[in-house]
Amino acid sequence: MSTGKKLVNSPEDAVDEALAGMVAVHPGLRLLEGHRVVVRADIASVVKEGKVTLLSGGGSGHEPSWAGFVGQGMLSAAVAGSVFASPPPASILAALRAISSPNGGTLMIVKNYTGDRLNFGIAAERAKAEGMKVEMVIVAEDTALPSSGKKAGRRGLCGTILVHKIAGALSEQGATLEEVVKAAEKVAESVATMSVSLSPCSVPGHKPSFHLQEDEMELGLGIHGEAGAQRTKLQPANKVVARMLDHLTSQEPGHQYFKPEPGMEVALVVNNLGGTSNLELSLVANAAIRYLVDRMGLKVERAYVGAFMTSLEMAGVSLTLLKLFPKCQQLLDYLTNA
Repeated sequence: MSTGKKLVNSPEDAVDEALAGMVAVHPGLRLLEGHRVVVRADIASVVKEGKVTLLSGGGSGHEPSWAGFVGQGMLSAAVAGSVFASPPPASILAALRAISSPNGGTLMIVKNYTGDRLNFGIAAERAKAEGMKVEMVIVAEDTALPSSGKKAGRRGLCGTILVHKIAGALSEQGATLEEVVKAAEKVAESVATMSVSLSPCSVPGHKPSFHLQEDEMELGLGIHGEAGAQRTKLQPANKVVARMLDHLTSQEPGHQYFKPEPGMEVALVVNNLGGTSNLELSLVANAAIRYLVDRMGLKVERAYVGAFMTSLEMAGVSLTLLKLFPKCQQLLDYLTNA
């Protein structure tokens, strides 16, 4: 149960001190002065080689996203906003300038939230006006809510990390901006995510924004505490996983996001939303793989388990499926030091 207690010095300084700590323990990273931007320390050599550079980011509180994925084979830089708030256009533009690759160009990978789309979009237009080559791919793979009647569209969730990974591998191999954009769009179209929450989270300095009873869970809750698909009584893990995967692969009108086919090769991500034990994560991973293979007839060729995109201390997990396409496994396996 979230109480709102945090091990911080002050809520106002938490993000800056956390970024400083990350850079202090990772020599391959550096902070851009005056901004909440983490950049590869070797970015000059990346630009000199004419490679495509990659930028992503968003609100803080989702660690290790975003700065945790800066490094060889993934992101060139990541820009952070305040907790659960999109970074300002000025910082995004500063990041674009820092990783500008005149010969390679830059791809921004952005989650489908109004603030992110607006602020990254403004920064991209300003960068283009300065002569930079910038493209943007939007990731919107949430399957919680029906597509009909939604003005904002599907939310970007943990599937974004797979876009980082595959685009980053291609960039490292010397692919063109057009090739990297095409692959990133392909991943974004082929990925789907569903989550379940067992407890709320709280922004530093504040109490939890909502409440779940001890015997309740919420399916499809957003990473900022946005309303999910259904609040229900807590069930055994096997049943919860089955409900999540059935929902993710539903072919009902308005929910046709991911169509499973017998023999389809997929990658699975079991993501810790922040407060889930490793014991539970492994248990959920086992249940998910068994259900995908035995009940759905899919081939789970790659599986990743850990904390990739969290929601502070929220207890719960998200499950992400990626339909593998040619060379996809090779790119997922490509070396990264992020």
